[in-house]
Amino acid sequence: MSQSLFSKETSQIKRELKIQRLSKKKDYDKDFTDFASHILVEGIPNKALRKIFSKCTLCDLEKGDILLSPGEINQHLYLILTGSFLVFLNEIGSRSSFKISEGEYLGEMSVIEETETSAFVVANEESRLVGIPRDIFWDQIATYPTAMRNMLKIFSQRMRNQNKVTQKAFENQLHFEHLQKEIKAAAKIQASILPEDNPLFPEFPQVEAFALMKPAQQVGGDFYDAFDIDDDHVCIAIGDVSGKGLASALFMVRTSTLLRMSLLKKKNFKSVVSRVNKMLTQNNKECNFVTLFVGMLNVKTGILKYFNGGHNAPFVSHNGQPFELLPLPAGVLLGYSDQVEYDIAEAQLSAGDTIILYTDGITEAESRKHTYFSTERALELVNEIGSQKPPSIYVKQLRKAVAKFSKKMPQSDDITLLALTYHGSKQNS
Repeated sequence: MSQSLFSKETSQIKRELKIQRLSKKKDYDKDFTDFASHILVEGIPNKALRKIFSKCTLCDLEKGDILLSPGEINQHLYLILTGSFLVFLNEIGSRSSFKISEGEYLGEMSVIEETETSAFVVANEESRLVGIPRDIFWDQIATYPTAMRNMLKIFSQRMRNQNKVTQKAFENQLHFEHLQKEIKAAAKIQASILPEDNPLFPEFPQVEAFALMKPAQQVGGDFYDAFDIDDDHVCIAIGDVSGKGLASALFMVRTSTLLRMSLLKKKNFKSVVSRVNKMLTQNNKECNFVTLFVGMLNVKTGILKYFNGGHNAPFVSHNGQPFELLPLPAGVLLGYSDQVEYDIAEAQLSAGDTIILYTDGITEAESRKHTYFSTERALELVNEIGSQKPPSIYVKQLRKAVAKFSKKMPQSDDITLLALTYHGSKQNS
């Protein structure tokens, strides 16, 4: 953008946003079609989209109009339907700017972090946006894993498209801070995908479960999931994606989304495993892979069916006995080959039995003497705690022990834990 366009003082530039309530516009259907085609809301059912759309506002801007300024309180996430914008990190017209185009979004930092805006956002041409109120975004959009996955994809694409800006960001503190905010926002989006309840499964008294995840970087490749399939079955899962950072986080979101959607749709445990693996191998240009343990528990019978895709063997305690490694069926990591077959194993849980899932951020945590925490040490610790304790005790004590073991050593890998105790079907009464 030319410097001459902003020859007037910034305070003289009027912010004339022709904002109209969408529900009152004559071309409501066309506006809704444009909104529904935006990548961020792909996968959200039409009925839910119309409800969201009715709470939004439409913004028409001309070239040079200022959408956002530093220090403002912004309450909307803006989806760009047409046009484009320039983001200036210090002052309007400066060279430290980057472009955000049609199909992307604006205002995500202040919406996600609930802080004041930190940059000027100026229309680069005649543009149209849909403004989604902050509470609508969190309550009615962020609950859809596909929406969060798409949001991360846009984050990643935006960062890839701004290689030159990113390079300057490391040379310029203002740019660097903005990049950090992008990553911090991505971490918050990633965290919103994980189950929020702790303990997990509050509506199933037959089980008690607790989990945590601590990324080594601001975004990580580990994940866990816990959800009910029907009135009789619940599912638990834990995974570890190769590598770290934003690319691993995207693959993590893809894995968890495919797994949940496939299980809820098919319910055929064995076919779901192969289906998810085949989908992960498609368009996997980065050659990412994921280790994965998934278990489906019948809360009435206590039968646990599970498969393992190259993941660490969980700890299990039966009938108050010491914890031991759960025998694993054959299966390699997912995303590597679409020709892999996975065996399903089965275990009978009785009231009081506990299973503990973890990633290698626990067993491969390194001490200052360059020794690993190890599977043996972790197993010894949970047995020192004893059997038939609340799941949260095992998770918190393992995390605390690893932190003490590593002391001031930097965390080398994501740390994820999930423990589940089966209380038996009598808990229904």
